[in-house]
Amino acid sequence: MMRGSTLSSRGTAPREWSDQELLAAVAVGATAVLWPIGLLLAWASGRWRLADKLIATALPVAGVALSLLVLPSGERGFGLSAPSGLAVGAEVAHYAALMGAPLLAAVYLGVRGGLPRRLVVGLVVLALVVLALGQVAFLLGARLHPGGM
Repeated sequence: MMRGSTLSSRGTAPREWSDQELLAAVAVGATAVLWPIGLLLAWASGRWRLADKLIATALPVAGVALSLLVLPSGERGFGLSAPSGLAVGAEVAHYAALMGAPLLAAVYLGVRGGLPRRLVVGLVVLALVVLALGQVAFLLGARLHPGGM
């Protein structure tokens, strides 16, 4: 079992982090990017109350449900089809529900878990970068055709 990790910042002495603090930080970061894994870690931690865990679990699940509801029907899935003028709004709502709800759950866990504000902001910014890179890879991969030009 790990005794503690040392994390230091400029101008301050190194700070010892307990296993529970590291688990909480990883749970918040993972909730923002891979929410099922992050929520499993949050449920395994004793840092949050039952109500906090239930709220953080409900947010991403509601986001998935909302995204399925507004997902335009057709070749990509099922849901309510929007008129052509509302298609962009439906796409924005779809991505906001899918990606925004886990980010909101991560911020909620970070605040309720008593993590330092700078750490929560840093984890959310890192999650946004990872999610943006994933979207870029997805968009670029969709344009590439395997086996030919």
